[in-house]
Amino acid sequence: MARAKGKSKSKAKPAEPLPVERSRVPAALTIALGIVLVIVGFVITAVSFSAPTATGGKVLIAYGPVIIGFVAIARGALQLAPLAPTGLPRKPDPRRWIYGGIALLFAVVQMYCAIAVIPNRLPSAAVHLWSFPVLTLAMAVGTLSGMRYGWWVTVLGGGALLLSVMLVIVRILVSAAFLAGVYGAFGKAAATFSFVSIALIAQVAGLVPIFHIRWAMSRRGKRAFGV
Repeated sequence: MARAKGKSKSKAKPAEPLPVERSRVPAALTIALGIVLVIVGFVITAVSFSAPTATGGKVLIAYGPVIIGFVAIARGALQLAPLAPTGLPRKPDPRRWIYGGIALLFAVVQMYCAIAVIPNRLPSAAVHLWSFPVLTLAMAVGTLSGMRYGWWVTVLGGGALLLSVMLVIVRILVSAAFLAGVYGAFGKAAATFSFVSIALIAQVAGLVPIFHIRWAMSRRGKRAFGV
């Protein structure tokens, strides 16, 4: 019996080492690079509006760095919080109700603005405008549901909302360039107002899905949905 026990002990497999957590430094650097590219794109565009001589008398719309910057930010965010499930049991998180309630409130306000404040008769612009409340509402419904499919609705809806924000910023930049090039001083004043609009859109419509997705893709956020 003693020999049998000794043999069984000798055949036991050694414990496998725990996987080393992936470093967060490259992901953080990717996000930082994306932010820098977005700022550079806005600065180049702003300089071309305010001082056309600095860019050879032409108005430059540097949407390339802006788009690449947003892509880099999204890539870094995915590296920090991958889509892989945690494998942990469900654990309630009160922030699910907080983020869901905030998204629902923003969706209602955006719907009111789209109907009563800034209605648009241009079909493409109207569809783009309504994408904000619809996608925000999708985030709210997915978050408040607390189900596994709700997590996917939240993440995909938030990602689509960020893409919509990027597209509307590019459209505003193109419109600002047209106004500045065609209407002279009046166009430049309108272009300046366009930059103010970009700042407001980035803060109001862009920050909400960023923080919402960041929580949903965290370990606690995934466990709140049972992912």
